[in-house]
Amino acid sequence: MSTKRIIVSLLIYLLIPVIRLLLYRLTNNMTLSGMFALNVGAWLLVMYDWELFGLHWNRAKANLGDTILYTVIGMVFFFFWTLINATYLHGAMILPEQSVMHAYPIAIPAILFAFSFSLSIVINITFKCITDRFKVHAREGAMILLSGFLFGLIYTLTLPPITLTTILPTYLYNMITVTVLSYLYNQTHSFLPGMTALALVLLLWQIVFIL
Repeated sequence: MSTKRIIVSLLIYLLIPVIRLLLYRLTNNMTLSGMFALNVGAWLLVMYDWELFGLHWNRAKANLGDTILYTVIGMVFFFFWTLINATYLHGAMILPEQSVMHAYPIAIPAILFAFSFSLSIVINITFKCITDRFKVHAREGAMILLSGFLFGLIYTLTLPPITLTTILPTYLYNMITVTVLSYLYNQTHSFLPGMTALALVLLLWQIVFIL
């Protein structure tokens, strides 16, 4: 992946919190602002990195057995890890407000998609672009952990609604999440299993606990 593509992808990612903040100042509604920013950001990243997305899609199709297996493994892990976070860690998560979903039922499909699939797309494509130059196969374990430490920190400082009291548990939650995404990618050579697993868990979480 070229340096230009990595930089532009990171800039698109950093545009998401900027759009969200600007819209929030206009609407005073963080859920709708986040919905729009995440959906636009995910669309821009997929369009700009279409060749990368297509490459990983083809890898996932070519190795369908491992894709399904590691998607299921990822879903089980992310569900219990998110449950642990909600119950014990209390790290900040990017989720819609229940009151907003009830006030704007026509927007529910777009909200659900934004805070599950769009968010997962944003995390996985940006994570892959940032860590593309890492020599994972030289020291796999160390590089997987480094991916979690690095992008977990970037993600924590840019998107979740953190405070001084939540920054550490939020970072721990995100670091482990990204580390597992890196592991799933390393096992399948595609970010599709991790992307799908995280998206489905976030979608389920919204339907069960928020909607």
